[in-house]
Formats: sequence, structure tokens, C-alpha cells
Amino acid sequence: QHLWLRVCDRRGVLKKIVMKQRNSAIEMLRILSMMMVLMVHFVGATFGLPTREQLYALDSGVLWKDVLESLSIVGVNCFVLISGYYGIKATRRRLLDFTLWCLFASLLAYACRCVEAGCLADGFVGALLVYSKTDLWFVPAYLALFLLSPLLNAGLERLDGRRLHLMLLALIFINVYLGWFHKGGINPTGYNVMQMVFLYVIGHCLHRNLPLLQAFPLWGYLCVYLLSTVAIGLALDFAYNNPFVLLSAVALFMVFVKIPAFSSPAVNWVSVSVFMVYLLHKTPYFWIKLRNSLIGFYEDYDTFGFLWRSLAIYVAIFVVCILVDKVRMPVCRWIASQLPSAVGGGRK
Repeated sequence: QHLWLRVCDRRGVLKKIVMKQRNSAIEMLRILSMMMVLMVHFVGATFGLPTREQLYALDSGVLWKDVLESLSIVGVNCFVLISGYYGIKATRRRLLDFTLWCLFASLLAYACRCVEAGCLADGFVGALLVYSKTDLWFVPAYLALFLLSPLLNAGLERLDGRRLHLMLLALIFINVYLGWFHKGGINPTGYNVMQMVFLYVIGHCLHRNLPLLQAFPLWGYLCVYLLSTVAIGLALDFAYNNPFVLLSAVALFMVFVKIPAFSSPAVNWVSVSVFMVYLLHKTPYFWIKLRNSLIGFYEDYDTFGFLWRSLAIYVAIFVVCILVDKVRMPVCRWIASQLPSAVGGGRK
């Protein structure tokens, strides 16, 4: 990501240079996407989703689940669209950083288990196998996308507009028609690397067609997002490759693209650490405790009591995970500096 800065040289000639700063408009979307992921886990993954009979009976006890899930289900798609829009710059150092990021969260959860048990708990080896023995489907799927990105980038850059659009149509046919519509094994619900590649290509297409897409107003994209959200909620289909979920994600993404680029140190400070929210709260050790707490609140308190306690935990998780990641960053940076350059180590 970058911002353009117009400056004049000594002769007064206007030039345009690149500032290597994150566009905080997109970083706000990154933060919102992770908030949505957390909300989906708070709602559907904890309490389950309403049935069609309950929805059509207008049962207020389940309508809130449908509304929140429908609004938030685009979080994962938007998160990956950002990667496709800017392109993944795959280097050994970035692979090492991502691996250390996942290891830090996994070993922290293991350490908490040991403290709670008062002794060394089992599962230490499993805690180290962050890519092959994990309940976090996104981690190995994103690793696969990262490893494939040099090939994807090279291929996409060489395609002209016509062939790029044909490739996108082919991926829509594979992922939406064969995958979602027919529940084919290649991508039945969007929880796999095929969905990652699909979204990566969509993000690239959005970037390539930006001048055309910019002609559509921000409020128009917002309306498309809200209308798609209604369609998702009525259909009660929350698969990531559901065409309405895809359309909703693209529309919300374009809302933030339409916001003029700016740089906010506060926004960027938070955004670089949001992935830790996912890594920590969905780790089985913490997730089981979180899920049981939410269910307990729902059963033991009235609506107001349940809502404020759930909101307090929601905010606390987000804040604590961001602060934990600020501790992780210098630790992992030091570890990386001690490793040989062959594995991406050394000082940057």
C-alpha cells in the first residue's frame, strides 16, 4: 500500500512521489473485517444459526443472530480481498514473520494451559505444528496462498484485460456454480485455499479495473452491501462462496476504496496487529472458555445483562489481543534477527 504525494523540486517542477505508508482507509477495513470475524464467532459459532421456520416466524430471540451474522459474514472475504488488491510480496522474511506470529499465539495458549494445570501440559509438539495441526483453517489456507502468490502474481500481470476477465469467469464457475451451488468437493463452503485464490484474483481484478469502478458512487456500493446482506439473511446461507456474500464483500471493499487515501498513525498502529485477534481468541484453549462464558451469560441473565457482558468481552478481547501483539512484535523481531539469512532471518 502507498500514498501519493505531490511535491515541487528546486526548479518548481511538480512531481509525484510514492510515500511508503499504509492507506489508512483500507486499514480501517482491515480492522472492521477482523471485528466482523470476531462477531461471527460470537454469534453463529457460539449459538448456532436460526432455522428457516424460526426466521419466518419472526422470533425475536433468533432474529438478532441472523442480522448480525448477515452483516458480519463478509469479514474473511474482505480480509483476503485486501491481499489480492495490493498483491502479496512473498519473501523468506515475510514467511518467517508469519510463522513466528502463529507460533507466538500457539505457544502463548499452551503456556496458559500449563499455568492453569500447574504442570507441563500435553500437546507441546502440536502447539509447534501451527500449519499442520491446527483448528484455525485460515492459517494453512493463507500459507498456501502466500506460497502460490509469486506464480499468481506473474500470471495475472501477464494477462490482458480480456483474458483476466475470462479467468475470473472460470473461477466463478468453479467456485460458485460447481462449488457453492452443487456443493462440489472443490469448494463447497469457502473454507479452503481455493476460496483464497478466488478472492485473490477478484482483488487483483478490482485493482486493474479501478478507474471504471471509481465511477460508481460510494453510497451506491453501500446500498449494494446492505441489499446483499438482506439477501444473505433471508436465504440463511452463510457460505463464503455464496454469490451474495461475495457481492456484499466486494461492495463493502469498494466503499473503503472510495474513501480518499490518508495516513493515520493510530489506525495503522491497530491494523498491523489485528490478525492476533483471530490467532488468540480462536485457539481451542481460549475459544472453549469464551464460548462457554457467552452461553452462560445467555442462560443466566436477562437481555440487557447478556448484551453488556458480551459487549464488554468483545471489546476486551480486541484490546487485549492488540496489546499482546505489541509485545510479540519486538520479541519476534529479535528472534528473526538471530536466525540465518537462509531462512529469512537477520536484521532488516
